[in-house]
Amino acid sequence: MVKELAYAALNAVTFGRGVPRNIGGEVIRFPARWSRYYESDYEPNTFSFFRQNLKAGDTVFDIGGHIGLFAIVTARLVGKAGRVYSFEPTPFTRDVLQQVVDLNTVSDIVEVRSEAVSSRSGQTVFYDTGDAISNANSLVRTHRSKAGIPVTLTSVDEFVAERNIRPNCLKIDVEGVELDVLRGARQTFVDHRPVVRLGLHPPFMIENGQSLAEIWDTIAEYDLNVIYQGAKVEKAWFCDQNELFDVNLLPF
Repeated sequence: MVKELAYAALNAVTFGRGVPRNIGGEVIRFPARWSRYYESDYEPNTFSFFRQNLKAGDTVFDIGGHIGLFAIVTARLVGKAGRVYSFEPTPFTRDVLQQVVDLNTVSDIVEVRSEAVSSRSGQTVFYDTGDAISNANSLVRTHRSKAGIPVTLTSVDEFVAERNIRPNCLKIDVEGVELDVLRGARQTFVDHRPVVRLGLHPPFMIENGQSLAEIWDTIAEYDLNVIYQGAKVEKAWFCDQNELFDVNLLPF
């Protein structure tokens, strides 16, 4: 109750415009309750990737939108001529994501989507850890899963075909279904050659019955270089990782 009163007071003080935070050199407004979620130096390599690879007019798929940090960052980089599609299947988290988009006045650039992205379309269950705005909700049922949420599935290829759009960049942060997302983007990689910021979650992949070796082979099939902290990596190193890590995928 005390916390809720404090959040309400903070919202009143800011006239409902959100609490500004400087994260990665970007001033971003968040609802008071979630304004301390990110550290100021959160994922600097992800910020650098977007700044180096996005330009005005680009189209971004933010797959695993969470509460919108990178939806805001990419929206500012692509500008009003660009478009960001931010996919977040968890209803409560998605509501916060939409609030963040609105607070930062990029609702004309960012389209918030409720689908879970995978290798196909259809209906399935999305698993919630039960923690408010958890960043570990997933299509993979893990030891942290508490509840199942019915969701609609789509794939990158199907969404691209339905909208007749050309994605320039994919941000993929999907807690163990990375391989499914990549497989569902085959035609997009052939036709449009997007750059990718890919978060990899080996423990969740194992629970999903998939492996880093399968992901590497799919990346190789798409003729993409794998870059980790500025350096190209080889398959042996990639497949030997057992904790969360992020890579850039850049077309040859």
